[in-house]
Amino acid sequence: MDEMRVNDLASRFAAICGEAHVEAGDGIGPRYQSDWLGKAVSEPAIVVRPASTEEVAGVMKICAETRTPVIPFGGNSGLASGTIARAKDQVVMLSLERMNKVRRIDAPGRYMVAEAGCIIESLHHAAAAEGLMFPLVFGAKGTAQIGGALGTNAGGLNVVRYGSARALCLGLEVVTAGGEVMDLLPALKKNNTGYDLVNLMVGSEGTLGIITAASLKLVTPPHAFATAMVKVRDVEAALELMNMTQSRSGGQVEAFELIGKLMYELPVQYLDHVSPVFDEAPELAVLMELGAARPEDAAPGPDGTVALSALLESILADAFEAGLVEDAVIAQSEAQRANFWAMREGTLEAMQRHGPWVMNDISFQVSDLPGVIADMEAAFAAVAPGPFCVAFGHMGDGNLHINARPYDKDPKDHPEEEQAIKDAVRDIVIKWRGSISAEHGIGLDKQQDMKDLKDPVAYAMMKSIKQALDPDNLLNPGKVLM
Repeated sequence: MDEMRVNDLASRFAAICGEAHVEAGDGIGPRYQSDWLGKAVSEPAIVVRPASTEEVAGVMKICAETRTPVIPFGGNSGLASGTIARAKDQVVMLSLERMNKVRRIDAPGRYMVAEAGCIIESLHHAAAAEGLMFPLVFGAKGTAQIGGALGTNAGGLNVVRYGSARALCLGLEVVTAGGEVMDLLPALKKNNTGYDLVNLMVGSEGTLGIITAASLKLVTPPHAFATAMVKVRDVEAALELMNMTQSRSGGQVEAFELIGKLMYELPVQYLDHVSPVFDEAPELAVLMELGAARPEDAAPGPDGTVALSALLESILADAFEAGLVEDAVIAQSEAQRANFWAMREGTLEAMQRHGPWVMNDISFQVSDLPGVIADMEAAFAAVAPGPFCVAFGHMGDGNLHINARPYDKDPKDHPEEEQAIKDAVRDIVIKWRGSISAEHGIGLDKQQDMKDLKDPVAYAMMKSIKQALDPDNLLNPGKVLM
C-alpha cells in the first residue's frame, strides 16, 4: 500500500475513531507485529481501534468502498497465526480492544451481553458479582478477548461439562464485509427461523464477519469443588476412571485432564509457584475435579466430611481396588487445589522457558484415545530421540495437545524431523478420523491440512459461503480457506 493511500485511509479512520486510535507505518506498536508465541511476524499497513459497533461499521464501509482487506484483532493469544498480517496483503488490522463493556447482565435469564473486546477473566468477575459463572476457562483467560474466543470456538478446561464457546453463545452482533450491522443478540434458547447464522459466525475466525458483541450463557456456580491429582495405570485406566466418575457423580465432572510425565515435570522445574504433588513424577496422571450441583452436596455431614469430597474419595478407593489408580492426592485446601491447577495452566509457560516445540492441537473420539496415544508414542519414538508428550490434554472432550522436541533442540534446526513429526500427527488423525484442529482454529498454520482432510463436499460448501458473504475477500484474507 503506497504512502499516499495509507495516509488517506488513516485520515478517514481517524475521523471516525479519533487520531489517537489509528496507527500506520512506523507508528504501529509492537503488540500488533507478531503472534503471541513470537514465531510469526505481522505487518499490517494500518491499525485502527474503534470504540463502538457504529465505528466498526464505519471503518468497514470505507474498507469495502476501497477494497481494503481487514483482519479483526483481539487478545492476540491464538496459536494458529489467525491474526497475522502478511505484508503482501496490505491489510487494516481492526482491534476490538476498546470495545470492552459488559452491556447487560440478566441474572434471572442467566445471560450477559458483552462486547467483543472484553477479556475473558473480566467476564468471570462480572458474572461472579451477580452470583453466577461464565464457564469458559483456559490458560490465556487473562489476555484473550471474547470476540476472538468465539471467532475460534475456543474450548478450555471444562468443556466436558459446559461445552466450548459455541455452546455458551446465545446470540451475536456482527458487522458484515460491507459495513452492515447484523443484530442476532436476543438470548433465545429456541429460535427455529432458518439458517443458524450465530453458529456460522462462531469458529469462522473473522472470515465471514466481525463479531462486535455476544449474548453469553451464565450458569449457577458449583457450590463446592472436590479436586484430585491421580496417578493412573495407563490411558485405558484413565478412560475407565473418567466414565466411572461421570456415572457415580451424576455428571458432575468439571474437568478431567490427562497429564503425561513430561508435562508434570516442566512446570515443577520452571515455575516457582508450582510445587510437586507426588514424591516422584508419575508416568501418567489425571487432574480431576467435581463440582457440586446441589447445596446439600457441599454441606458437611455429621463427621464434618463434605458429601462431594466423600464421593470422590469413595470413587478413588474403588478405582484403586480395581487396579486403575496407583496413588491419589485430594486437595484439602483451596491453596492445594490452586497448586494443582497452576501446574496444568502453567504448562505452556514452562514449555516456552524450556525452548521451542513442535505443537499440535488435535481431537479424537474419546473412546479412541488409548489407541491414538499408543500410535503417537510409537511414531514419535521412531522419528528422533528427544522429549515428547502425547498423553496430555482435555481427556473429557478428546482434545490432545501434542508436543515434541527432536534431540531436545529447536525444531527449526532439524527440519526433516520436524516435518516427520507433523506428518506422523497428520497420518494418525487420518487413521482415527480425528480433527486436525480441536480448539485453536485453522489460521495460516493448518490451511493445507484442512483442505486435504476435510470432506471435499464440505470444503466446497465452505468456499461457497465465503464467496457469498465476502465476495471481495476482504475479511481476514488468506486464512482458514485456500
